Amino acid sequence: MESDNFAFLLPFVMLAFGCTFMIVSRWRVQPARSWGCAFLLIFLAFSAPLIFSRLPFPQQAIISNALFLAGFYFYGEAVLRRFGTKRYPVLRVSFAVAVLAVVAHAIFVEHNLRAELLAGDLGCAGLLLFPLLLTLRKARHVLDKVLLLVVGLVVTETLVRASIYLTSVPAKGFGDFLASDYAFVMQVGAGVLGLVLALTALAGVGLDLILHYREAAEQDPLTGLLNRRGFERLVQNLDKDWHQSGAAIICDIDHFKFVNDTYGHATGDRVIAGVAELLRRHLPEGIAIARFGGEEFVILLPEHSLGEAGALANLLRLNLAARDWSGLGFHRQITASFGVAGVAPGDHSPHDAIARADKQLYAAKVNGRNTVMMEGISSVEEPALHIVPQPRKSGEGASK
Repeated sequence: MESDNFAFLLPFVMLAFGCTFMIVSRWRVQPARSWGCAFLLIFLAFSAPLIFSRLPFPQQAIISNALFLAGFYFYGEAVLRRFGTKRYPVLRVSFAVAVLAVVAHAIFVEHNLRAELLAGDLGCAGLLLFPLLLTLRKARHVLDKVLLLVVGLVVTETLVRASIYLTSVPAKGFGDFLASDYAFVMQVGAGVLGLVLALTALAGVGLDLILHYREAAEQDPLTGLLNRRGFERLVQNLDKDWHQSGAAIICDIDHFKFVNDTYGHATGDRVIAGVAELLRRHLPEGIAIARFGGEEFVILLPEHSLGEAGALANLLRLNLAARDWSGLGFHRQITASFGVAGVAPGDHSPHDAIARADKQLYAAKVNGRNTVMMEGISSVEEPALHIVPQPRKSGEGASK
């Protein structure tokens, strides 16, 4: 009676989780659809004796084995997708088909239940073990490590179950097997670990969903750079040592209002996206770049001197001025002005350096645009670095 109750409960649990993952997949969380397919296939596999009750036992067995193999294939697919690992679909599908062929031979030719169960269990374990080995070193969070631990337990349980079946499975036939203690233990073990796996996977998908929405809230949709909110969170998380060395650059596209008014906002958006792409391409990795709205960009450079930051700003200025924008439908040079400031001993946060860089940007606008203005520099020997010294009295009403 307990076996019957559990046999009824287990497919229902798999169905519930499968439907849950399918609903979550509508938010485009990467592995959710694969988890959903896996649990729905396992639900069908456990339900095969009921769904296909009119078929002879051999046909029920081959269908059930095929569904279990497909379910474990998608378990592995979900694990690989979560960690962004190469998935080798042809290899894994070929392995599953080969295992199913061995199972079919055991059922229809040898009429050997033990061989059928051994091949099926080892095949399912292999379909999950391969992704586990590929992702062992890629766990980023505690939850990722827990997920891989549970996957490892599922593989271990499957292998242990396969190793003890020789003395536990009755040889009389499939009907006797369904009523055996082995079948009940198999269902309980698979059910408990399946439930733990489902809960862990669901927690992982939930975490991915939260991170997805947080990234969306902290990312500028037009450029993919940080927005002001994301930038503020990054500043809060900066190491305190950053205040000892580093620099800030503010970049503002020159005459951008003219571009918008003359060529339209769609073209203006493409120009902004193009400038953002240029910044990403020419700045070192690990540099924080944010769009603060409109045509203004803020760049934080930890462990960079004022001179290094000025050289980078000039590199950006030259590359931007040399870019051909005719692909966007206009033959006009796009330039930008840059303000650069270094971290000072009395700074309390990067915002202090940013505020000084903003003053340098204003001075660059006043002094003709397409210019790099560095804090405290009145002259420079390097001719390649186009720097205009800040005047003692700034003009008013400089137009961006």
